Amino acid sequence: MALQNGYDFKKSDDDHQDEYLFNINLLESIFKEYSLKDPKLNKNIYDEKYLIRPLAISDYNHSYIELLRQLTECGTITYNDFKQRFNELKQCLNTYYTLVIQDINIDKQIVGTATLVCEKKFIRQLGVRGRIEDVVIHDRCRGQQLGKLLIDLLTQFARKKCDCYKISLECKDHLVSFYQKFGYNYEDKQNFLCQRFKILSTNQQEKNE
Repeated sequence: MALQNGYDFKKSDDDHQDEYLFNINLLESIFKEYSLKDPKLNKNIYDEKYLIRPLAISDYNHSYIELLRQLTECGTITYNDFKQRFNELKQCLNTYYTLVIQDINIDKQIVGTATLVCEKKFIRQLGVRGRIEDVVIHDRCRGQQLGKLLIDLLTQFARKKCDCYKISLECKDHLVSFYQKFGYNYEDKQNFLCQRFKILSTNQQEKNE
């Protein structure tokens, strides 16, 4: 497994920074620490096969939306739709951190992704609360510990780079034991409640206006 723009953790050149959702250099120390912690995992399984980096605008053309469809419904998303939402997320500084794993041998396809969302608070001395969202690994790449890599990196990123006082995630019942391996646990007297709404299409919204 390599960090984008160099197997020696070289800092990215400025020519590519505008394309990323967040500054790739923020990942350098976290990624290096992870590699030292589990060198066998990175060397034997991932070396020269996968690339890990922030989400980029160009990932629309590398099957990013198709990957998300393996997680949930996405609807019809054009490149302009993707670009607009990407820029909206990027303008929310220090908030959205989406990692992708790219297969550099098969059409540079995006085969894994997860997002850390940092919510700024007044409580906890102006604290920051983290949430991990939209974790998905491509069907053909499961069983290679790519999900483990993403969760580990984002958890450490939340703690060391974003100074989160806590981080949480939502998952299906059969995945609880998986996430518990990374220190995520049930909290007493805490419940997750949800209310869903039917979202109008863009055309329907325009008619209503």
